[in-house]
Amino acid sequence: MPSNNPHSKALNQTNTAGEKQITSLEVLLHRIMNRIRQSLELPAILSITVAEIRGFLETDRVKIYRFDTDGSGEVVAESVDKERLPSLLGQHFPAQDIPSEARELFLLARQRSIVDVGTQQIGLSPAPEADKSIELKNDIRFRSVDPCHVEYLTSMGVQSSLVVPILHREQLWGLLVSHHSLPRQITEQELQVVQLVADQLSIAIAQSTLLEQSRLQAQQEATINRVAKLLHSMTQMQVQQALELTVSALQGAGGRICITPQNPAEKAQLFTTGKQPDTKQGGKRGKRGQGGVINSSFSPLEEHPSWREWLRMEATVVEESPVWVVNDLYQAALQSDLAQAFLKSGIRTLLIVRLQYRQQILGYLSIFRNEIDVETIWARRPDRDDERHLSPIKSFEVWRELKRGQVQEWKTTEIELAQALASHFAIAIHQYQLYQQVNALNANLQCDIEERKQAEKKICALNAELEQRVQERTAELRRANRRLLEEINERERALRDRKQTQASLERLSRQSELILNSAGEGIYGLNCQGKITFVNPAAARMLGYGVKELINQFMHEVVKHSKPDGVRYFLEDNPIYATLQNGTVQHVTDDIFYRRDGSKFPVEYVSTPIREQKKIVGAVVIFKDITERQIIERMKDEFVSVVSHELRTPLTSIRSALGLLARGSLNNQPEKSQRMLEIAFDNTNRLVRLINDILDIERINSGKVTMHKQICNVTDLMIQAVDEMRAMAEKAEIQLELTPASVQLWADPDRIIQTITNLLSNAIKFSPPGSTVWLSVELQQEGKVRKADCVEKNKFTTSPTSYLLFQIKDQGRGIPEDKLETIFDRFQQVDASNSRHQGGTGLGLAICRSIVQQHGGKIWAESILGKGSTFYFMLPISQ
Repeated sequence: MPSNNPHSKALNQTNTAGEKQITSLEVLLHRIMNRIRQSLELPAILSITVAEIRGFLETDRVKIYRFDTDGSGEVVAESVDKERLPSLLGQHFPAQDIPSEARELFLLARQRSIVDVGTQQIGLSPAPEADKSIELKNDIRFRSVDPCHVEYLTSMGVQSSLVVPILHREQLWGLLVSHHSLPRQITEQELQVVQLVADQLSIAIAQSTLLEQSRLQAQQEATINRVAKLLHSMTQMQVQQALELTVSALQGAGGRICITPQNPAEKAQLFTTGKQPDTKQGGKRGKRGQGGVINSSFSPLEEHPSWREWLRMEATVVEESPVWVVNDLYQAALQSDLAQAFLKSGIRTLLIVRLQYRQQILGYLSIFRNEIDVETIWARRPDRDDERHLSPIKSFEVWRELKRGQVQEWKTTEIELAQALASHFAIAIHQYQLYQQVNALNANLQCDIEERKQAEKKICALNAELEQRVQERTAELRRANRRLLEEINERERALRDRKQTQASLERLSRQSELILNSAGEGIYGLNCQGKITFVNPAAARMLGYGVKELINQFMHEVVKHSKPDGVRYFLEDNPIYATLQNGTVQHVTDDIFYRRDGSKFPVEYVSTPIREQKKIVGAVVIFKDITERQIIERMKDEFVSVVSHELRTPLTSIRSALGLLARGSLNNQPEKSQRMLEIAFDNTNRLVRLINDILDIERINSGKVTMHKQICNVTDLMIQAVDEMRAMAEKAEIQLELTPASVQLWADPDRIIQTITNLLSNAIKFSPPGSTVWLSVELQQEGKVRKADCVEKNKFTTSPTSYLLFQIKDQGRGIPEDKLETIFDRFQQVDASNSRHQGGTGLGLAICRSIVQQHGGKIWAESILGKGSTFYFMLPISQ
């Protein structure tokens, strides 16, 4: 700047005074950063920030101003010294107070501004990252300030101000503002400290946003688990409680579930809670029955023809999805009488999910929201038509704006939560309907048994009467011959009736047997003593017995029923015994059954009493093996833990290197600064490789990657792979030797080259300088596969297809025998620390195994410690 500029002279004098006052800028900055990092809650972070900045700058007021989507904003944090300036906390400012041009400069150039009202000068300074053409990164350029800006600050009682933008995800999140009631110069060092704090604040905002997302996800998962626990019972669904919990979780004013009847003669079941549409008919409304079910003389809203026609015409959230969202009923094309039914009750917003299991529509879940009033406190009236805008701003009068009848729009996370909950409702309703069908079949079977007993009693009575007549009327045989023939005919008719009843009974028994045999879950019945009366094949198979072997056995002794910790139940403590004693329904999710061979497995079961004439005559137990579910959950936890660990290591290194550079600790050490940048760059590449490898192996294993197989020459594939790795080998002083074979192979050439290069890369990394790595291939004819190629862990049976055996051999340090199989798993490495130094992710061999298996082949390794390792993979020549 020119030397005759008075502001430049004042700035130089202030810089000299600032250097004397701040003895250790790094210590001060470190203390401010630590105070910000003490909390993950954004309000606490913002409050700490404004307090620290005000204490550092020693100004009258420091505030944080956050922008809304319409360009207006709100003061969300503030620190005022001894009420020298009025508090603005919680007040909104119109969008025109900060024009769009100024907001663009804050975002694109990250421009900082310093205003001195007394001299009517404004200093503008772009952030170092925004203007790389400026040699002095904190250069402040002064010019005359706009008179309107001066009058604006004067009306607020401000004589000097500092404004620094706050960015979040490449967007202008807000401003860090310092006001002082007296003229004050801002030094370049102070501006640098405030900019560093603003940058750290951007990181804290991002972390707080992630925390809020994690909390929301955990809260939604807890809600889904609670609703599932209420619904997934084989004997009783707590639909009303689940509906109330669903409406509360989605912040609705009311909700309803309509269950479509299975038969046209039946009526729909309707469960409601909270506010409902005003569907009065003839001045009468349906009465609420037990469990929240509405019993009405007219069809529910969901069966109204106009309602169904509207759903067919209304667009869903995603094409072909069973979810409808109506954020404003005034904008919906709903028939007027139905729309009025909602609006009369104060309902403004709808969320409708169709309950569907596979292709069967089971009903609808509807959630309602009221319209709301929104109150905003403005620092001054935002209306441009107000007469106070016709003259320069003279005051900041607090004005309360109340907007009535506003809609509460549905968020994407709320819609996804509603879909997940609706899925549990649909599955539970379908299971309960199946359970009712089984009960109906059992009831019909019981009626047939009673009819058979009555027929047998009738036949016995007829037989007794016939014998008595024969004894009494032997002498009158000729006279009673006609009558006797009639009685014989009557007996024959009774016998025909008995045969028909027996045939009906056998048909029903066969139907019940087919249902039991087709069930995928284990089902068995007990009598009052705990002996097995019937068992389906699924239960016998899971326990390792035949069906006939289990009949009349004590089930408690057969399965050795135990608690989750392995301690066996005493008979009187057994939950199933409680069902036999007092008829309570037991739903247990984590007990243990034992098989015939002594092995155990975790089970989830439901025991239900069998009643005959209000007396408990036995129990039915339905159970399933949950071993696979527990294994999948454990594998998921282990995978998340390993991936988190692998990602954290390079991120920590990157953060440490960039932290040293950001604090300026290495400004006078360019070699160390360059080394820090190289470390950050290498770890960034490692992160990219790790994420690419994870995505690659997941796509291959899930079948989302299509193998583009074609006829290719093996020699060409091997030469291309060696050429790709030659530069790496020369740098490591490793010699590559190739022994090709001219054979045609049906395979995806890119994936086979990827496999060979991965194996060559590993061999080069772990081989000493001056050694050799050999790549060869040989044809294995049918019946001539080597024994070493068919070890138990990689069985490879011969077939009419010939195979190609690839070998990659090195002279490295070797692999321990107990690692030869596990190295093909994800994140499994012989020496993790050295592998990271070499740039490995622990996924290369896992990707190789997936590619080889997709081609119908096998891969394995052989090694001798201290002498080297050989990796083999075998591929069929043709499909």
